[in-house]
Amino acid sequence: MNKHKLIGAVLAGSLAISSFSISASATPPKPPVPVPGTHFGAGPTYVPWLIIGCAGGIILAALAANARDHRELTAPEAWSCGLGFWFSTPWVGMRANAPIRAKG
Repeated sequence: MNKHKLIGAVLAGSLAISSFSISASATPPKPPVPVPGTHFGAGPTYVPWLIIGCAGGIILAALAANARDHRELTAPEAWSCGLGFWFSTPWVGMRANAPIRAKG
C-alpha cells in the first residue's frame, strides 16, 4: 500500500512541476514574411477532386458495364477514367448472348 501512495505522490509532483515550467516549444513561431509576387499554400486545390472524380468514374462505368452488358471494363475504358465506356457503342451481340447470373 505504501508503494502505491509513493507512486501517486511522484506522479502528482511531476504534474505540478511540469505545469509551472515553460519550454521554448510552447512559444508560437514567428509568422513567415510574405514576399511580393508569391503565394503560400499547399498547391492547386483541384487535384484531389480530379483524383476522386476519376476513381468514381471508373467505379460508375464498371457498375454500368456489369449491369448493361454483363462484362468488366476493358483496360482502355478504365484508363480514360470511365469516359471510354460512356462514349462507346454498346455491344449488340453481347447483350443477347450474355449469361444471366442467378443466385442459388
